[in-house]
Amino acid sequence: MRVVFLAYPKCSLWSLIGSYEMLQKTNRIAQIYSDKFNVKEPICPITASGTRETRIEGSYGNFMEVDTSIFDIDAPDLLVIPGFDRDIPSVLSNTAMIEKVREFYEAGSAIASFCTGSFILAATGLLDGKMATTHWVYSREFERMFPKTKLLADRMLIDNDRLYMSGGASSFQNLMIYLIEKYIDKALGVFMSKILLIDTDRYLQSPYTIFYGQKTHGDSSVLLAQEFIESHVADFISIDELACIVNMSKRNFLRRFKQATGDTPFVYMQRAKVEAAKSMMEDSSALLTEIAEKIGYDDFSSFRKAFKKHTGLSPLFYRKKYVFR
Repeated sequence: MRVVFLAYPKCSLWSLIGSYEMLQKTNRIAQIYSDKFNVKEPICPITASGTRETRIEGSYGNFMEVDTSIFDIDAPDLLVIPGFDRDIPSVLSNTAMIEKVREFYEAGSAIASFCTGSFILAATGLLDGKMATTHWVYSREFERMFPKTKLLADRMLIDNDRLYMSGGASSFQNLMIYLIEKYIDKALGVFMSKILLIDTDRYLQSPYTIFYGQKTHGDSSVLLAQEFIESHVADFISIDELACIVNMSKRNFLRRFKQATGDTPFVYMQRAKVEAAKSMMEDSSALLTEIAEKIGYDDFSSFRKAFKKHTGLSPLFYRKKYVFR
């Protein structure tokens, strides 16, 4: 099985090298325990540049020498695309690389992207009408740029007919385990998850999401409403009150708020309250019922429901998982 790891200017060398070495280690384990695992063909990982150079500069100025260029090879069995940390327009300006990725898929390659690598995958048009995921930080930007794709921002992994995606940061490890199980050997994938201490029970990004709100929209009136909501998380705020604060009709306010932030005011208020609750859990030992009251929930069951909706975890489980005392 020939697996090509795509290296391109400004890519994340962490996920690129990490996933590459995961497969190298898997190859070694398969050879050592050849009687234990059913690996039908050798695993041949190589690195290939998304340019015609064989040396690329990663996201933070570090350089990497690669084996070849994607323009000098035939379609692999699997192409792996790492993410990047910034400058989306610059990365997507490499139209020759993007077209080559599409050619590989049309020639039969499976393609896996990590984190923001899904922007490259979406730029090929292969995700039109399909589900996708990306790093939660970039979800609004992804939706804006690729409206034909259904973004499931809370999903950790997506399997879409030879197109695979993982969410942000370290979730590339989860996708690599998934691919090892699917393309090489199920038992070997399970074994590698244990060897590498990778938690394969992670299905959602939402527990890791930090809510900042969408504030780069340029609508000063909506921004005023957002700031008012975030500074009054303990209060009940009506839509009429918010519309009055920003001097708009209720109908116009609802339309502009949704257009600017991607959320209705009600959902935005919920998310702001939940984020405030998360901070209180992490910074204090207050009872969960007390925290719920501090953010305006007299009914704990309503708080619990809202918290789980936006984090994927119950308040109690969140505190046990992320607060160390």
